[in-house]
Amino acid sequence: MLLSSSMITLRQLRYLQALARHRHFGRAAESCAVTQPALSMQIRELEKELGVELVDRRPGDAALTEIGVLVAKRGDEVLAAARDLVDFARHRGRLLKGQLKLGVIPTIGPYVLPKLLPLLHIRHPDLIVKMRETQTKALIEELVAGDLHAVVLSMSATEGDIEVVRLFDDPFLLAVPADDPLPETTRVTAGEVDQSRLILLEEGHCLRDQASSVRGSSSA
Repeated sequence: MLLSSSMITLRQLRYLQALARHRHFGRAAESCAVTQPALSMQIRELEKELGVELVDRRPGDAALTEIGVLVAKRGDEVLAAARDLVDFARHRGRLLKGQLKLGVIPTIGPYVLPKLLPLLHIRHPDLIVKMRETQTKALIEELVAGDLHAVVLSMSATEGDIEVVRLFDDPFLLAVPADDPLPETTRVTAGEVDQSRLILLEEGHCLRDQASSVRGSSSA
């Protein structure tokens, strides 16, 4: 039996991960802080080592092949395990020390972070918190990819190997004009709300999706 003298590297898997996310060699290279030729060469080496074509190269686009998608998914698991190994070694016996990359959605951040961050600093002065505020879909993708350690969302995440901890319940409140016939003490049902007068957040915000689901339930 012949054994190959080379093997795939974590760097190659990270480059493939970036390419899967950005679908463009230039943008993937920029996100990895390397030149495009360097990233392209490593992807070629990975394809050569595995003996399969991972990327369908087209002008302005770089979509993964069917086998490329499967390799990238398994590569994500390898990279996550490698990060877990590093975190274990660096922080063994030292609770919350080092860097914490925390993601939060815009509709929660302004209300939670002013109380959370000072408390973290007092209890864990050696912890360096790096914040990322964006929409739910992007946060989940970055969490699965390992770019974030934890995220604060308004809904459960089922993608990948994610552990979900329920923090608190936040009820829906309906804001209406002062002269609205609905009294303040009324518990309003979805069917009593004039759907044509609702003001919702723009597309992509989970709060819009949740409000839309309430609207949908009123017509069911």
